Amino acid sequence: MRSPGFTTITADNPGPMTLSGTNTYVFGDIVIDPGPEDEAHLSKVAGSSVRTILLTHRHPDHASGAPRLSEITGASVLAFGEGISDGDEFSGLVAVHTPGHAPDHVCFFHEESGTLFSGDLIAGEGSIIVAPPEGSLADYMESLDRVRKLSPTRILPGHGPEVADAGAKIEEYIAHREEREAKVIAALEAGAETVEEIVALAYPEVPPEMRPYAERSAEAHLEKIGSLRDRF
Repeated sequence: MRSPGFTTITADNPGPMTLSGTNTYVFGDIVIDPGPEDEAHLSKVAGSSVRTILLTHRHPDHASGAPRLSEITGASVLAFGEGISDGDEFSGLVAVHTPGHAPDHVCFFHEESGTLFSGDLIAGEGSIIVAPPEGSLADYMESLDRVRKLSPTRILPGHGPEVADAGAKIEEYIAHREEREAKVIAALEAGAETVEEIVALAYPEVPPEMRPYAERSAEAHLEKIGSLRDRF
């Protein structure tokens, strides 16, 4: 398959959740996720003739620079529910509604090259936080299954490096969540009664500074387990 010209411009906003920073992608006159409102970053992005700004979701590290970039370039800003619906196509980029990390999350799939722009569904390294009440692990798992069925060959993530073996990464993500869920259930069966106790048993390798994120992840698993049990 032909590999079209996707340009990656990484914002200078590194951190535990953003890794080396937010990846902004330029494809012709389309920008995916302009990133934070940082003039130096946006000036690099605006160097091309931008007509359309597509957001994978509205979290600030991906979207807060959109109004300013629109002001600089005159480009339209589109997000799920505001100009983007599931299945819409933009110069070969098909919007795929993938809630879970956020209700409005979409990925963009370029079928011709097999490229999935994954936003915060899949990162280039590590895992993605799914935190209730905005996040839903049940939705997230369904979204992973949905992109698995697209059979992408590579992933350009919102954070971290390009993923060359998309299929293996998606399977890794699904297996990771299933393994965590099994550990959360085991912790409950062992008598854990608080989120802190669950994390101590299910996430023993997590360093202290990352415990708050692990607790939010455990809450997402508890919500999913409860939802499944409520169906029976």
